[in-house]
Amino acid sequence: MVMASGIVSVALRLAGSPGGSAVLLWVASAAFAVLIVVSAWRTAAFPGELRCEVRRPDRVFGYFAFPAAASVIGVGLASPGGQDRPGAVAALALATVLAWIAVTWAVVMFLGNPAGPGRAITGVNGTWQLWVVGTQSVAIAATSASLAGVVPARLAAWAALVAWSAGAALYPVITALVITRLRAVGLAPDDLVAPYWVTMGAASITAVAATQILPVARAAALTGFRPVLTGLALVFWSVATGLIPPLAVLAAARRRPGPARKGFRRELWMIVFPAGMYATASMRTGAVAGLPLIREAGTVEAWVAASIWAVVSAWMIAAAVARWAAA
Repeated sequence: MVMASGIVSVALRLAGSPGGSAVLLWVASAAFAVLIVVSAWRTAAFPGELRCEVRRPDRVFGYFAFPAAASVIGVGLASPGGQDRPGAVAALALATVLAWIAVTWAVVMFLGNPAGPGRAITGVNGTWQLWVVGTQSVAIAATSASLAGVVPARLAAWAALVAWSAGAALYPVITALVITRLRAVGLAPDDLVAPYWVTMGAASITAVAATQILPVARAAALTGFRPVLTGLALVFWSVATGLIPPLAVLAAARRRPGPARKGFRRELWMIVFPAGMYATASMRTGAVAGLPLIREAGTVEAWVAASIWAVVSAWMIAAAVARWAAA
């Protein structure tokens, strides 16, 4: 929810709606604060459950949502003309990096276990792409910290370039694993399509991160990277665009009565986040590449993402009210 609200806030700001952007930024920030508190309580109260989750291939990658959420709120706070709070941006950037290191360590330990990769294939799903999202969030956090004036431009540029390159290299590897899993075992009746939309979101955030590095690289006198990053932003934006039709067809094909489709599911936020990230990628990529058609399409996509956010939010609230009433 935090990732989705934060990136739709960014998309609305780029689309020319600062009021709507500010509202969603506050929603994301408030939800993030609540989640930090309850997550800390859960970790202290149920440490055994946490240890079990970080050993499960279908759960551990979900923890990359934390650095992604921290990073996207930092983008909102560091945005030109936005609520610029250097201390908060610096804290969020540090949280992004530390959380990414911790979750990456857990993933590497799991994959380093001889039994890990063998039993991981059946647990592969779209949430594995959150590793890419989290890695690109580190790149974005570095640029946000530089734009807020809390990290030197040259240091931020190199850190962002290293993180971006790692995320870009991870993307085809994880995509290949997801395809292998789908070809080997397919989707079970209770499997949701929503997590697989993160594959499109991961490509989109890779394009966004490339465009966000450009002004920092320019400030650090690393202008030679501009044509490479611009070209690769277009490549990843094209990949994200190409993924939309098959994902939409897959989602439509699985819309049939069944227990997995009754009621609200939190995984629906995994559709909102890619929608907002794709809109942001279109506007940013179109702007840096000098392609107004892509930029203008992104403006429309931002309102589509906002509409999806509103529907999922209303559904979530209605489901919560219904549970409380039943209790």
